[in-house]
Amino acid sequence: MRLGEIGSALGLACEGDATLEVEGLAGLSDAGPADLSFVTGDAHRSALEASAAGAVIAPPALDAGGRAVLRSAAPYAAFARAIDLLYPRPRPAPGVHPTAALGSGVELGRDVWIGAYAVLGDGVRIGDRTRVHPHVTLYDGVRVGADCELHAGACVCAGAELGDRVVVHPGAVIGSEGFGLTYDEHGARVRIPHVGAPVVGDGAQIGANTTIDASHPGHARHGAPLARTRIGAHVALDNQVHIGHGCSVGDHSTICARAALGGSTQLGRLVTLGGGTLTAGHLRVGDGVMAAGATGIVGDVEAGTRIAGLPHMDFALWRRVMTAMRRLPELLRRVQRIERSLDGGSGEAD
Repeated sequence: MRLGEIGSALGLACEGDATLEVEGLAGLSDAGPADLSFVTGDAHRSALEASAAGAVIAPPALDAGGRAVLRSAAPYAAFARAIDLLYPRPRPAPGVHPTAALGSGVELGRDVWIGAYAVLGDGVRIGDRTRVHPHVTLYDGVRVGADCELHAGACVCAGAELGDRVVVHPGAVIGSEGFGLTYDEHGARVRIPHVGAPVVGDGAQIGANTTIDASHPGHARHGAPLARTRIGAHVALDNQVHIGHGCSVGDHSTICARAALGGSTQLGRLVTLGGGTLTAGHLRVGDGVMAAGATGIVGDVEAGTRIAGLPHMDFALWRRVMTAMRRLPELLRRVQRIERSLDGGSGEAD
């Protein structure tokens, strides 16, 4: 594909040889004369100068060293979009595989593909151009929007709703029974039925083996008759993330691998949780909060805050605490020497 054609497809201005035939994409250190690479700024100038890349995607003001360049204010994002152009994934022809099992009242939109051994319960509705891979299970009453892709082994439980352009990766479970228990007058454990099926917004991505719990009426908020676990639009959930019952994740938030939200956690918009972050239940995290990996969030967090540690604290304070912790062995030895000195001065035995 010619560089100028890539630029036109991505809406980027092309400088230099627009007829350059691009055969692949690669990082600066691995790229060859027929590859397109990217550079995000002056910090990578030495790598750019040493690179053999035939062309790069670069910010508007960056000197590309005389090579052909596509100009973008967000080079990495443009590079990601170029991947789809040069390495398009195969799309199966629309249709229903003969081994798929469809319940009564199933409604399929235009150009839908249903793979081998997929199971669709009664009343399932699927939007146009959606792809359902082999061994996917959709329980009764599930709604899936247009242009979605549900990968092999994913399971969407009864009544759950997925918006348009949602991607669900292998092994993910949406709408499983939440972990809700109470006790009767005799102290016996009573399971609380979870009937509030999750809602997933447009453009969300659900990672492999991620679980999103259903909720029960006790999670109702703002007078709503039935709370539902909600994943906002364009949310990205990494692999092995757990979203507890009655949680809400705001639009454009990002949750990295092995993070877990306790029941009724409310995340605002544009929240980023690093890998392994945990939240206690029934708390609110404001818009734009960024939590470092393995943070333990134990209470409400104000919007725009950067936090780390367990229990969570301001990121700047956490760095000071970590610095102090590295000095603890030395400080302990100093205290012990002072104590021995004081004991000796008083004539008392060690």
